[in-house]
Parts: sequence; structure tokens; C-alpha cells
Amino acid sequence: MRRALLDVLACPACRSPVEVIDSHAETDVRILKGTLRCIACWRRYPIDGGVPRLVTEVAEDVADVCRRYSFQWLSRWNGKFECVRCYGFHDDVYIGWVKSQLECRRAAAPSDWMLDAGCGSGEKAAVLARLSPAQNVVGIDLGVEPLEKAAAKFGDMPNLDYVRGDILEPPFKERAFAYGMSLGVLHHTPDTRRAFASFRRLLTERTTCLLWIYPTYREAPEWRMPYLARDVLTLGRGYRVPTGVLRLLAHTIVITFYPWVDLFFTMSYRRIGRDLPFFAVDQMTRKERYQCQVFFCFDTLLPRYQWRHTVAEIERWFAEEGLDPILHAHSFHVASSEPPTRSLGRQAASSSGE
Repeated sequence: MRRALLDVLACPACRSPVEVIDSHAETDVRILKGTLRCIACWRRYPIDGGVPRLVTEVAEDVADVCRRYSFQWLSRWNGKFECVRCYGFHDDVYIGWVKSQLECRRAAAPSDWMLDAGCGSGEKAAVLARLSPAQNVVGIDLGVEPLEKAAAKFGDMPNLDYVRGDILEPPFKERAFAYGMSLGVLHHTPDTRRAFASFRRLLTERTTCLLWIYPTYREAPEWRMPYLARDVLTLGRGYRVPTGVLRLLAHTIVITFYPWVDLFFTMSYRRIGRDLPFFAVDQMTRKERYQCQVFFCFDTLLPRYQWRHTVAEIERWFAEEGLDPILHAHSFHVASSEPPTRSLGRQAASSSGE
């Protein structure tokens, strides 16, 4: 962790600031190994592999799912920084779009803090940090090994940190982040609404955030097939199945129903691609489509929790938290408390049919 991270860190137990009390290994950029201590309750939290571990107690089933979310499902690297995601698009394009949405009402100021809540393997946070060199980006997740690998891979980036923490008991000061994104994570907590409220408290009063949250059967036809696999084949208990067996099951489902799965996937991606620039199914090879389909199946079967919410429900949450819903497109939601601009009005009008 960088020492600058202390500006936003807080004890998850009592919400007081923390301090570094020892550093066993440190580079020019960050502390690799050491100890943090709360200045009020004196709890201690280790720093290992460049990642501070600010958690009090984690439900074992949730922690187990985080451990089992294998790196191999998430990416392959082409020898450059760019990561080709197995769900069919480049992170540069994807996170470039996310960044443009976060800044749709106000461009980021130098030294602003940006939060990736539920950063997983950390690649999206790293891309955002590279695209925002004047800002500070922090990724938080419960998974230990993915964060350690991300910290090792991106440890030379001067504006990026990873923190092990629980979004329901976040290790950050309130109103610390000017922008926030949470892509496919809040619905995997025990309570999506509570997780969103906790996420919102970390953002400044005037802020913009972007969420991706699982939709309902009715509002998202592209998710009906994966939902059926989870709800019928595993009865929502996939998290109890050994990882290797679950991975084999995902392959088996896709292979068994491949003609229908591939047609369903291609039609869905084409429809989404008309609204979102990073979905380009016609540029994918057959192998890439297959890998993407298996990933979606595994990703749907594995989590302990998977809540699904309507657009109206999420927009009501925004209003309750003082945010103006300004865009929703295929389960992506953008909301802001920044005052609208003329350019935003044009953007909102262009997406109002989604």
C-alpha cells in the first residue's frame, strides 16, 4: 500500500483513522509488509504482499467463494498491459466507457479518489488508474489471492492501491471518494440495498457512481438461460459444489446445449452491442464465444448470494441516497448528485429508450 492511502483508510470496527506502526519491507512506491493500527481502538491489521487486510470477521461461505473465483476465468494477457477479457471485450474499451460515464457531469480533478468496490482480480481498477493518471484509484475486495496477484502485477503504478475489506463494513472514511464503481458485486452480498447504502456513504456528497446489478428475469432476457442453470440445475447451491466439479458442470451445460446456447448468446450480445460500445460479438472467434459462455455459466452458478433487482427498484435506491438516475443500459446504472449539464441532457435523451 502507498502511504497516501492513509488519507482514506479507517478502522472497519470503529471508523477511526489508522496509522502505520511498522514496515518490514518497503519500496519507493509502497509498503509491502507491515502493520496498521487504529488510533482509537488499537486494533491491528496486517499489510502483506502490498495489500492491507482490514477485515474484522468474514462469513466463511462468502470468503470461500472469493477464494474459489479462479484467475483463469477472468483474463488472458497479450503481452502488453491490455487485457482481453473472456467475456468478449477489451478492458481498455470497457473501462474507458465506464470512466466517461463517471465523468459525464464533472471531469475528475487532480488527486480525486476513485473506488472500485468489489474489484476481484484487480484488472479493471488498474485500467482505470492508467486512464486516470492524476487521480487515485482504490480497489476493495474480500479475495486475498487475487488481490495479492494484482498488487504484484500492478505494484509499480503510483496511483493505485488494493485493500482487502468488506463493503458492508468498509475500511474507509466516509465521503472519501469522488467517484465509485461497482461492477457485478453488490448483488452477491447478503443484502444488496444495505451494501449499496454502505457504498454510497463512502462517496462525496457531490459524486457520480456506476453500478452493474443483476436484473430480473422479466427485464433481462439475455440472463434467462444462466438463471435457469443456477435456479434449476443447482437449486442455487452451486457454492457448495467443489470448484472442479462446478467448472466441469459449466463446460457440460454449454457443450450439451451448444447450438441453442451459442444462438442465444450471439443474439443477446448483438442486441446489447447496439447500446454499449464494448460488446462486439461479431468480432469474437468461436473459441472466444465458447469461453465466454462457460465463464458466464460458472459465474452464475458459483456465488453464495445472487439477488436480482428491477430498474425501478434501483432507481428508487438512487433517489433515497440523494442521487439522480441518469442512465440505465442492460443492467448498467449511472447516477449522480452533480448538477446536470447541457451535454448530459443530450446523452440522457439518447439513452432514454433503454
